[in-house]
Amino acid sequence: MPIYEYQCPACSGQFQKLVQGFSDPPGLACPRCGNPQVRRAVSRFATLKSEEARVEAMADPTNFAGLDENDPRAIARWAKRMGKELGEDAGEDWNELVDQMLDEEMSAEGGDETPEDGSPPKSSKKATDLGWG
Repeated sequence: MPIYEYQCPACSGQFQKLVQGFSDPPGLACPRCGNPQVRRAVSRFATLKSEEARVEAMADPTNFAGLDENDPRAIARWAKRMGKELGEDAGEDWNELVDQMLDEEMSAEGGDETPEDGSPPKSSKKATDLGWG
């Protein structure tokens, strides 16, 4: 039994309905305004990627465009994106580990100070010095 999403053109309301079969049930109407002229909406869907597709996506050179290897915050953002791409393979505590490494790096440098121009603090260490590359 599929769940269909519907949209009401009268009140712009959206709702879901569990239906039996593949046709709209009789007496279908908007729960907000009662309009029977509702239309089925296209639902969001997810696609699963194979491990090979995920690895290929991570190797895409555009993932490294604009990455400043001297900025620990930029490296941390990149590492979190990669962890999200890896999903469960990165581990549940991936983001916490990245944040912990960033905090340690910033503390070691005294990097919590913001430059006078308002830009984010820069680090003198590279990603490889942090064990991230």
